[in-house]
Order: sequence, then structure tokens, then C-alpha cells
Amino acid sequence: MVRIAFFLGILFFGLNSFAQGRGETVRFQDYVGPGNLMARVAIEKGFCEKAGLKCQLQVLASGPLGVQALMAKSIDAGFFTNTVMVGPVSQGAKIKMVVGAATANPAILIAGNHLAFPNADKQWPHFMPDLRGKKIGVPARGSLMEFILTWMVVKSGMKTDDVTIVAVGGPDTAYGALVSKQVDALMMFEPAGSMCAVLGTCKVVWRAATDRQPAEMFAHNSGGNGIVLTQDYIDRNPHVVDAITQVFKEADVFINNPANFEEVIQITRKYYRLEIPRGDDVIRYSIKLAIDSKNYVARLDRKALQAQLDFMVETKMVEKLPPLSSFILATAP
Repeated sequence: MVRIAFFLGILFFGLNSFAQGRGETVRFQDYVGPGNLMARVAIEKGFCEKAGLKCQLQVLASGPLGVQALMAKSIDAGFFTNTVMVGPVSQGAKIKMVVGAATANPAILIAGNHLAFPNADKQWPHFMPDLRGKKIGVPARGSLMEFILTWMVVKSGMKTDDVTIVAVGGPDTAYGALVSKQVDALMMFEPAGSMCAVLGTCKVVWRAATDRQPAEMFAHNSGGNGIVLTQDYIDRNPHVVDAITQVFKEADVFINNPANFEEVIQITRKYYRLEIPRGDDVIRYSIKLAIDSKNYVARLDRKALQAQLDFMVETKMVEKLPPLSSFILATAP
């Protein structure tokens, strides 16, 4: 009887050392599209339940909206980059990134098929002169994609007025603007590049997640979108923070196991459909590319996070910044 009680005690301790949550509901920010895939996988595979959490998703269209919802406590966990955190943190908001969620640099430069880009197959900076005199679409004026574009223009020896920059919205509307010849190129994010690759209607010239030049842009990889909590939530619920970290680590392992690729695609399609010709092929291509680019990882690279902050100062998006410790939890993976 003593031996049975001992083993039952070990079993009970083991289960509870993993299931750190106590049945708490955690509301995660999500986006339309591939979205918060690691949270979706954690829900669908039962990782949240196993960790003692009730994970829910709430769609919010942008990082700034996620910050607002997080501060208003209408969500518990934001899903955005440290560049989005800069404004509120600089103004005194206590929010911290606790685990990675989609950490690759998302920027991609896409050229339309309707104009000649003779250097499109060359490495940076050799393709940049092809942009001279062109109209280039970005998600919004003043967006991170615009700052990346103008930085690359200047860094390559051109002037900012060598190109015309226009706002074209997200990937869907941006793609439409490109193929209808309203713009000549895009500085955008997925799935715009996957649409080009699958449909053959445009060409990806440069991809920050995989092209090692310019090195300053490649250095941003592994420091992208993370799960962000308020310091108050962290202080009141340290066991929930541990549980969130655990389920995202499990989602990382699951997504990055090639044997699970088809199931990852099935989970993605449950939340996201692309209503265009060969839409399923575009989704498949996009998710495969993201996995190959090490996008869905729980680990946060401190050097990459610092590189992003340094970029903001260099491009004069901000004059000065709080230290990196103001943006990331010390115990984050």
C-alpha cells in the first residue's frame, strides 16, 4: 500500500507540474489569415487543455489594436512585434513579450510582371536600381514596410524621391493593385508573395526571412511577433505565464515536425480560406515557406529584438528607446 501511494503521489505531482494552469481562460489576439497559428495549433491539439488553460482567440486586425485591447483587458495576450510595443512602452505602459509566436522578418519585395525588372534575379543591392521611377505599394504610409523600403532605397545609394510610395492596404488588396497595374511593385508580407509564386502573376525579388543581404534586415529574424502580456497579469498569474510558455513550446515542436505538415494545413484551413483561384495551394505554399523560414518558434532571439529597436532609431522612427528589458520578460525562452 505504501508503494502504491508513493507511485500515485509521483503521478499526481507529475501531472500537476505540467498542468500549471488552474482552468483559467486566456484570450489570445488573432488575425485573419494564417494568424496566430501557434495558438490555433495549441487549441486544436489539446495542448492548452493539457496545461490547464482554456485558450480562446479574438480577431483584431492590427498590432496597435491588439495593444489597445490588451491595455483595456478585453484580451489577455497580444500578438505583435516589439516595434508595435515601442509607443506604449515609451509612454510608461508595462507590457512584456513572454514567448515567440511568428518570429521571422515578414518583409518581401514583389515586382509586377507588366514592367521590366532586369536585375530581379540578382542579390541586394543590385536589384534596387530597377525600382527607380516606379510606383511601390506599402500597407500604409508610415508603416514598418515603408520604413524598410526607404531604408533599402537610401542604403543602396538611391534617393527617396527616386520612387513613389503609395498605400495599398494588406496583402489581398495590395496583390489586386499590383496585378491591375495600379502599382509596379510592393513591399509587403505574406500571403502576397505566395500568390505570386503559385499563380505566376508577379515575382518575389527579395525576402527578408531568407535573403541574407542586407545583413541588417536578416538580423531581425527570430525577433518578430511574440505573445505579449501586461506586467500586472504576469505578476498576478505567474503559473499561467508558465503554462502559456509550455503550450507554445509544444506548438513549436508540433508545427516544425515535417510528419505533421498535413495536419497543420488542416488546422489552418479550419480558420482561414483564401477565396481566389488555387487558394488552397497558396495557403499550403505560404505555410510551408513560413515553416522553412523558422517562423513558428517559441524562442525569442534577444539580438534580433535589439536589432529591430536599433533600426527604429537609425531610421528616426523614434529618437530614443527604453532598454530591451522593458520589452521582454527575463525568463522568456
